[in-house]
Amino acid sequence: MPSKPLHIGVIYGGISDQKVGMDHYAQRILQTMHQLAPEHRYVLIDHRRESNPFREQFEQLVISLPKPPAAVSRWNLLEVPRVLSRFDLVFSPGLYGPPRLPAGVKGVMVVHDLVRYLFPHFFVFNLMQKALDRWAYPRMLRNYHHLITVSESTKRDLIRLFQVPPDKITVTYHGADREFRPADDPEGPAEFLQKYNLPSPFILFLGTLEPRKNLTTLIRALALIKEEMPHSLVLVGQKGWLWEEIFEAVTKQGLQDRVHWTGYIPDEDRVLFYQAADFLVYPSWYEGFGMPLLEAMQSGCPVIASRVSALPEVVGDAGLLIDPGNPEALSRAMLRLIAEPGLKAKLREAGLTRARRFSWEDSARKTLEVFEAVVRGVNPKGPI
Repeated sequence: MPSKPLHIGVIYGGISDQKVGMDHYAQRILQTMHQLAPEHRYVLIDHRRESNPFREQFEQLVISLPKPPAAVSRWNLLEVPRVLSRFDLVFSPGLYGPPRLPAGVKGVMVVHDLVRYLFPHFFVFNLMQKALDRWAYPRMLRNYHHLITVSESTKRDLIRLFQVPPDKITVTYHGADREFRPADDPEGPAEFLQKYNLPSPFILFLGTLEPRKNLTTLIRALALIKEEMPHSLVLVGQKGWLWEEIFEAVTKQGLQDRVHWTGYIPDEDRVLFYQAADFLVYPSWYEGFGMPLLEAMQSGCPVIASRVSALPEVVGDAGLLIDPGNPEALSRAMLRLIAEPGLKAKLREAGLTRARRFSWEDSARKTLEVFEAVVRGVNPKGPI
């Protein structure tokens, strides 16, 4: 570790308190780094004054938002740079922060995915977001001293789309929280089904309801085999961009009695859905990592996933991989897991083994080693 404690400014204003995606990553990586290296000062730079148990673990530097319009973006671009000279290192746990850092201040930024650039038709952008994507974010990629990605897939995207030198990028995978584990009580899932009034047996999807998740293909695949299996489909997650087409597909396929949407669920119930499901299907067009796959495998839930972007890195040979544009292939994979209990049991054990390769401790340790190298003026090379 460095010879002296580091004063680390964490650009936290773009991080929400939700336990999903980038937001969950930021919380877990900061908590785990603090546990491994408590000698450093981690200061959350934020515009929110309200506190919560997570933020109370760290020092906070609150900078008030400017007046509208575009208050949060102007805060990020104009107000935050004024305080960064006091830090040894600036850490952006997401693609968020000022495009340029003060002289003498080192910067490390995490890039989770580049879906906005690869699939812009999946989003609805305002003028400010378009300007940030075209101007601010490419400059951040050039000006920060080192980049962390959460998969080799996103690293390749950075190199291809923005010509980032490979030795400027370090890959550190996500981990899954310890509460994701197989059910201790065989009767637990039955009680859980009653709590949520869920059908049994069921196939699970967990994530935001948006076009990128490719749920219309999943619904078409279910329609192809609805007479060959008793399963229903349970969609767990909040509505995102352009969610309407998902429920239109359910109606078009006549699956209103076979598709159930829970909406938001408490974080502590996520593991119960994995434990109760027959298997998880994750047919996404693109993911920077794919946390539900890791959580499901660690919970003993077999998985089917797309063979695109980062998903094969997470699943390896511990799940069934399919072409996300082929509902017939997806329907065949689902029928295999239903008709072949031996395959399902094999993938369950393979998933538990695979999940042990990922941990927040490993990710935090590698991130701290990147910090050390950057502060010393050394470019991290190879696996850390």
